[in-house]
Amino acid sequence: MTDGSMRKELHMHYWIIAVIAGVGAAGGFMNVFIGDAGFHLPKTEDEVWQPGFIGVVVVGCFAAIGSWATLTTLDLVGPSATALMLKTGDIANALIIGFGGAKWFKSESEKNILQKTASIAAGKNPDSNAANTIATATPLQALKAAMSMR
Repeated sequence: MTDGSMRKELHMHYWIIAVIAGVGAAGGFMNVFIGDAGFHLPKTEDEVWQPGFIGVVVVGCFAAIGSWATLTTLDLVGPSATALMLKTGDIANALIIGFGGAKWFKSESEKNILQKTASIAAGKNPDSNAANTIATATPLQALKAAMSMR
């Protein structure tokens, strides 16, 4: 293998990794429209950090790359380096793993909000209206209801 062809293959490796990362990011981006979080930048509200669309996109990207790397074990550099190939299954896997990784990340954020909600509500007087709101609302709405209890 000549030096020029090795550089060309290495350059193609970067493109394949970029495609996997991009598709994983797209899977993560789909999570922005599921649930109550909506399309917003990372922020802290009521002392709770919310990752926003940037957070779920980044997690989707890295989840897809990590999954793809475990399924595609090749020597990329050195005398026994082999060429990478991008298959449709790799793209589908990146999309699904990007979506799942971002969903896990959002679920962890929502779990933290709900734990804070339970902690606040446990220290307040019983309120049936607030209890109903907490049981049926989004995590952030539930937190606000718990904070408004007396």
